[in-house]
Amino acid sequence: MKAKQVFDKLIENWQVKAICFVISLFLYVIYQNQSVDKKVFSVPLSVESKNGFVSIQPHPRTVAVSARGKAEELAQVRESDLKAYIDLTYVSKDGSYDFPVLLTLSDSASVLNPLELKVTPESVRLRVEEEITSYVDVIPLISGKPAYGYSIKSVSVSPEQIPITGPKTMIENCKSLQTLNVTSSNAKRSFTSKTKVEKKGFFIKHDDIDVSVTVEIEELSGSKKFTKLPVKVVNLSPNLEIREISSDVTVTLSGSLVSLDSFKPDEKFVTADASSITAPGTFYLALSYSVPKRFTLADGYTKNIPITFNLKKTEEAAPVTHSEPIEEKITVVEGEAGELDEKVEEERKE
Repeated sequence: MKAKQVFDKLIENWQVKAICFVISLFLYVIYQNQSVDKKVFSVPLSVESKNGFVSIQPHPRTVAVSARGKAEELAQVRESDLKAYIDLTYVSKDGSYDFPVLLTLSDSASVLNPLELKVTPESVRLRVEEEITSYVDVIPLISGKPAYGYSIKSVSVSPEQIPITGPKTMIENCKSLQTLNVTSSNAKRSFTSKTKVEKKGFFIKHDDIDVSVTVEIEELSGSKKFTKLPVKVVNLSPNLEIREISSDVTVTLSGSLVSLDSFKPDEKFVTADASSITAPGTFYLALSYSVPKRFTLADGYTKNIPITFNLKKTEEAAPVTHSEPIEEKITVVEGEAGELDEKVEEERKE
């Protein structure tokens, strides 16, 4: 068949042939669109490095990955089958660079027919720096106040230092890390608490270890003044009775504030020994204090007081007559505690 005859055959009824071609192309496109589906995933973005360099600025936490493929196969793909990352392996010095966002598929997704994948954004600009490790001090963070009468004597932490890793400039500027809060509210005794070390931003990293914070609690010391204390007279002669006794007895005790607040002197706390008194009159008697061992007696306490004694009146006692009035005697009974009151001495001389 000659070429002209072939050409004539091809162009014969060409209008019909053209319409059939357009219709078949249209049907093919419709079929393709119906058999191909699209799905968008939000995939976490990570930064990987194997050469000792790290990023020193934030990067997007996630990227959008759109996948196109057959609907029945695309339905089998999960977000966990996709991994998006930035690779710093080929960086050789500090600086800012545009890094492409790389994608990998899990083994289960990679066996499917080829998928059309597109990531947004396609690249991320990061500033990178050399990564170093250094040891820093651990500082315990204590809050709250111990119970009344107690205070914090000392605070210690173990271990005292931990290693941290991160960008060189950040690590060089980080001198210490605090622990998480440890409360001493209403504490009355020493204690040890386990806690964690604070996270110092996203770029400085350290092991998530427990540290021990020991808080030593001690009792506060102080003093308390007691006034108008009752005096118990001991060894008093059965022939005598007390006519008048001073109530001006003051003492100051030193010791634990808590113990002092709860201490109440009993009737035997202050005593005066009258064993040497055999006759009526006014005498200065030395005072003795029964101080508990947990307290000490501060200076300035009352050392002696005047006590006036009378003879007891009994029915069997014979009446005593005197030709002259009896002068009341004021006598000082010597003791470790004091001297005669000047005013009483003057009255006696008069």
